[in-house]
Amino acid sequence: MRYFFFKSTKILSILFLFLSINSYTQTKKVYAVKTLTPPVLDGLLNDSVWNSAIPISDFLQQEPVAGNPATKKTTVRILYDEDNIYVSFMCYDNEPNKIVARALKLDGAWGADDNISLIFDTFNDKRSGYWFGTNPLGMRDDALINGDDISGFNEQWNGIWDVRSAIVDSGWSAELVYPFSTFKFYNKDAQTWGIEFQRTVARTGETMRWATVSKNNPFFYLSKQGELIGIKGIQRGNPIYLKPFATAGLENSETDKSTLHKVGLDVKYGLTQSLSLDLTFNTDFAQVESDVAVINLSRFPFFFPEQREFFLEGANIFSFDFGGVNNLFYSRRIGISNENEISIIAGAKIVGRTDNMELGLLDMQTAEEKDDPSTNYGIARVKFDIFEQSYAGVFLSNKLSSNDFNRTIGADVFLSTNKFLDDKNLSFGLRIAKTDEKHGGKNSWAGRVFVDYPNDLIDQFFSYGFIQQKFNPGIGFISRNAIQSASYNLEISPRVDFGSIKKLQFEPINTDFEFDKDNTLLSADISIQPIGFTTVMGDEFSFQINRKFDLVEEDFKLFDNNFIRNGRYWFTTFEATLNTTRTREFFGRVSAELGDFYNGTIKNYSGSLTWNPNSHLAVIGDIRKNIISLNNSEFTTNEYTARVVYDFSTKVNSSIFTQWNNELNELNMNYRVKWEPSVGSNFYFVVNHLLSTVDKLKSKDFTVLLKFVWLFIL
Repeated sequence: MRYFFFKSTKILSILFLFLSINSYTQTKKVYAVKTLTPPVLDGLLNDSVWNSAIPISDFLQQEPVAGNPATKKTTVRILYDEDNIYVSFMCYDNEPNKIVARALKLDGAWGADDNISLIFDTFNDKRSGYWFGTNPLGMRDDALINGDDISGFNEQWNGIWDVRSAIVDSGWSAELVYPFSTFKFYNKDAQTWGIEFQRTVARTGETMRWATVSKNNPFFYLSKQGELIGIKGIQRGNPIYLKPFATAGLENSETDKSTLHKVGLDVKYGLTQSLSLDLTFNTDFAQVESDVAVINLSRFPFFFPEQREFFLEGANIFSFDFGGVNNLFYSRRIGISNENEISIIAGAKIVGRTDNMELGLLDMQTAEEKDDPSTNYGIARVKFDIFEQSYAGVFLSNKLSSNDFNRTIGADVFLSTNKFLDDKNLSFGLRIAKTDEKHGGKNSWAGRVFVDYPNDLIDQFFSYGFIQQKFNPGIGFISRNAIQSASYNLEISPRVDFGSIKKLQFEPINTDFEFDKDNTLLSADISIQPIGFTTVMGDEFSFQINRKFDLVEEDFKLFDNNFIRNGRYWFTTFEATLNTTRTREFFGRVSAELGDFYNGTIKNYSGSLTWNPNSHLAVIGDIRKNIISLNNSEFTTNEYTARVVYDFSTKVNSSIFTQWNNELNELNMNYRVKWEPSVGSNFYFVVNHLLSTVDKLKSKDFTVLLKFVWLFIL
């Protein structure tokens, strides 16, 4: 461990020099104008009040040719009053009949439509922000942004805002309104916010931006945004958001019939202009869709993503990752045990910023149920700002019950710049953590160091980490203990002008190695991608050669009483994948991987097909099949999912989701209707039906639920 710290500190010192390099670039500015008469929110820009706003229209291409003039004009105007900020877009298009618009529902798949999006960095710190998007149908999508990394993009956040769009003779237009209470910002008389705008034309693949068009800066990178000025004398206020809910239903299982009923309350309160408090009482997640069942062809635990809204909002603040899915914070440890729900009595969460610090505090109390004692879960995460885009942080967690405890403490440093070699991105991270528990002991440390160079032409990543045998974060997820890991990935993506192909993608080397403490190789995954490409419209193809190693120290059961025996296994596979762009009525993904599998062979086929004929209907089917020859026998795994989505409007949507695989031999069906009578209030009607498919169809569990959530703002 001393060697780990010595080498990491040396790298850290070198990178400090790079981070001190600065270059001057002129920041674009857009002005907000105060109004006493708010515009009528109808998507049409015919209100005279918009004439008082100061328009901007100096957008440039980001795709396909960065810096070229945009082929279509876009005009943005911004107004504000005491309570709200208003933004209008006029997206000119001389062929409005060719505008693509199919997504309706909140947080829907609108990326293949003509669309606009914008970012507010209300602290103007280039570290965190709010992202919003819409299309010509006026659907809403939003997210929280934290850092220049896709992992800091939290689309599960749902803010209080509204939008209306309209297709007109000259193109399409949109009006967006945001209450100031939706945001956190400093209590200053004159506000200066970071801001960025983007527009995409689906049928041509053209993307236009306002502030920066560098290929090395994705849209959610905050470091080169423009500035919004002119907002004065506003207050966020301290509104209290009350969301009482009631759930009622019936459940009919193989052994019991019962009624379901639950009432509870969620509260959000602005402690300050920049800190918010969330409270939850008698928490309920009845409306959450079922996890996708997966046949696990390994001996390690499978990671299921979080779907519960209370935990998703602000999740990135608490994240403390050690690569892959390994993280000190895995919220599914709270309120879920052995895939069964455990009642949450109450919980509290504080997130936000104070001066030069980002703060996250979480405390949850679960009830005693069967073999699970009442347990308290506490987490504290603090990140102190250093330099322009970097931080140093600490992490603390405590899981406490009447008969056990588990504690984790961690510290990390993250250094990032987009000025390396003039305009390149470079980041460095160092993390170290230790756990302690009732029956724990020594060898309970974990650490990781990484260097990332994520740029358009060359993308490189290197990391080294270790996880000791007794390292066990009680509110985290660790896939494997007693390992050292090292990885190096290199991707080269030259842009070309060759027919419809805009970018080639080569991966000369992509490696992941795991060793034990004595440096014995435990596993290896080495892949080479000799060819891959992306088209102007967004179609993608790749071909990979994979070489893998696995040291199996004990026999383990794979599937249907098939075993992998202990031994050392090297195997090679060949993989090809094709993704088609979502701008088409039919689009999908198909992949095939063929080759060795331990002491046998494998043929893996997977595919997804979506039919999206209009803005209301989408039909999606997924299949995954493995044909495995092993130990002189052959078996097949099959996984199928299907989903039918029908959106009646931007406020009312429905879906039917079904899944089946030949390991569980269960047909799981979920039907859900969601109605949003007003922003923040929701009504859910949910039906879950689980059927056994062994021998014949037989109902195992049938549940019907109604849930009503209403938002009150005090």
